[in-house]
Amino acid sequence: MIMRRKELPDYVDTIDGFRAVATFLVLIFHYWQQSWVTMEVSIGPLRINFLPVVSIGSLGVELLFVISGFCLYYPVARHPKRPFSVGNYFYRRAIRILPTYLLCVLICGAWQYGRLSPALWREQFLGNLTLTQTMTESLYNNRINAVLWSIAIEVQFYLIFPLLIIPFRKHPFLVMAAAAAIGEGWRMYLQDVDASHINFLMNQLPGMIDVFVSGMLSAHIAASLKRHLGKRAKRKLTPAFTAAAIAFAMLYFLVTMYIHALRYSTDAAGLSRLQMHTRKFVIAAFAGATCCSTMAMPWLHRLLGNPVTRFLSGISYQVYLWHAWIALTLKDLRVPAYVTERPMDDPAWRWPYMMLCCALTLAVSVLITFCIEQPIHRALKEHAPAWARRREDPS
Repeated sequence: MIMRRKELPDYVDTIDGFRAVATFLVLIFHYWQQSWVTMEVSIGPLRINFLPVVSIGSLGVELLFVISGFCLYYPVARHPKRPFSVGNYFYRRAIRILPTYLLCVLICGAWQYGRLSPALWREQFLGNLTLTQTMTESLYNNRINAVLWSIAIEVQFYLIFPLLIIPFRKHPFLVMAAAAAIGEGWRMYLQDVDASHINFLMNQLPGMIDVFVSGMLSAHIAASLKRHLGKRAKRKLTPAFTAAAIAFAMLYFLVTMYIHALRYSTDAAGLSRLQMHTRKFVIAAFAGATCCSTMAMPWLHRLLGNPVTRFLSGISYQVYLWHAWIALTLKDLRVPAYVTERPMDDPAWRWPYMMLCCALTLAVSVLITFCIEQPIHRALKEHAPAWARRREDPS
């Protein structure tokens, strides 16, 4: 159950908070895109504009990739002598990701059946069903569920992760340097690519590999510190780690404000190019915050690892799968009703639409998490085949 996650081995409570924030950033960005809702809050004479953060909420996907790299490698780093079972690894990843992903594809595909031409629907449905929707640009422009491209990239990284472990265990910083060279080299190559292809190419695995590996390095450093520092040293260094975590988080927000300030340009792919140029700073900032938070003061653990963030983190996968489709479907059904040609031009429509999207996404995510995702996961875990069972630590 979600509320008992703190009892799990190798559990890092601050990751729950970071995952909840990253998922919320993506959700609120897509809902803002669809509604044009005002993101200003007035507190007496003080006016706070959240638009610089919200409008760059697509960076939340990169944050989720960093978290993925961290969570995959942290148990390996915490137990360096434990054999890595490839069968157990792939089985656990499959039962975690695939059942409700396939359910999402089936439902979203059924909704689009008859709304797209038969040839386009068949191409799109099969691409999503086989997780090959990032292989061509026509598939990447997903008409079934626009956010599913990132699940395909995630699965691609899952496939190469066992191969990365071998060199990473021995030379983590060298592997990080190689991943950074690949990622930055890919992005430098894209600088001269036609703007119409930027979004498709920048989000391929070569352009994301350093994002995932930065999470692995964060996990490696955090686990090494926990293994080698004594209790007294940990207590003495806790304030420094807390300050460092906050500093890294502030660096991330500074980068988002920088991107927001420059995102409007004559270049059709201005935002994408800005994200490409700043990706290295985003991942460095977030990976640093993730690592340092594991050794931070208790109040930061309570802030990021409380029951609310654990709950939101627990349903975050379903939130991510369904939020965009729910928003577009409501718009397609004209719910709530609007009186202008474009719904975004109706100020009275914006906030009701936003609130309805959030409420439905939360309800659907809770329902699928507790009634489908978790029961299926428990059943498949309990009945794992022999090849998928993990070997115990050597005595």
